[in-house]
Amino acid sequence: MTILLLKKMALAILNDLYKKLLFQNFSIMPFKYLFLLSMSILLPIFAGIIRFRKISSIYHPFIYLLFIGILNEFASHWLNSKNQTTAFPTNIYFLIEGLILLWQFRIWKNILRNTTFFWLLFASFIAVWVYDYILLGNIVRFSLIYQLYYSLVIILLCITEINRIIINERNSIIRNPIFIICIGIILFFSYKIMAEVFYCYAPKITMKKNIFVYEAYMNVVYNILLFIAILCIPPKKIFTRQLQ
Repeated sequence: MTILLLKKMALAILNDLYKKLLFQNFSIMPFKYLFLLSMSILLPIFAGIIRFRKISSIYHPFIYLLFIGILNEFASHWLNSKNQTTAFPTNIYFLIEGLILLWQFRIWKNILRNTTFFWLLFASFIAVWVYDYILLGNIVRFSLIYQLYYSLVIILLCITEINRIIINERNSIIRNPIFIICIGIILFFSYKIMAEVFYCYAPKITMKKNIFVYEAYMNVVYNILLFIAILCIPPKKIFTRQLQ
């Protein structure tokens, strides 16, 4: 019954999203509405809470990331209400997000099975983040170097994982939770890369605002895909010992 209610909520959000996309001037969209869009993360969080004990622990890092994500959303909302930059908590979140996603791919034991390669990527994320935000002094402002690097790496990992699923999966890949998660990551992170690059070269402030409003809508689609993926995670197998 609860899952059915969550599905109805997801459909309602998609319907509202379609209507809002009909507007031409996104720059006048209220900040509070953008915050409500970010709260679409509650869909996969609620699904994760309900199914946490029923699903395999190999998906738990992704659930943890959702909780960290909503903490960042609340912190950013509070800073925005005080007319302060959200760069500091967001930059910290970018590092945590990248490391947890690497951990998630490692636990799936498909493309990051090589321990050396995993730790090299892990160390490179930390090194690039420290260089970009600490050594270059970008911790209280948004910067491109680390965001482009970790986003590109995660996208390539997702593409590799999808290729593996297509080759080896015998059942329908449409209901494969890892496949859905990877599709969501590719869509969101690809747009994120384009948004960050275009923002630096956008000639008008209105265009710059619209870029990130579109990203807010893409985030809704991403969260709904994560919600669907969590619903598609099969229950973990419970092995019982037969008494003789």
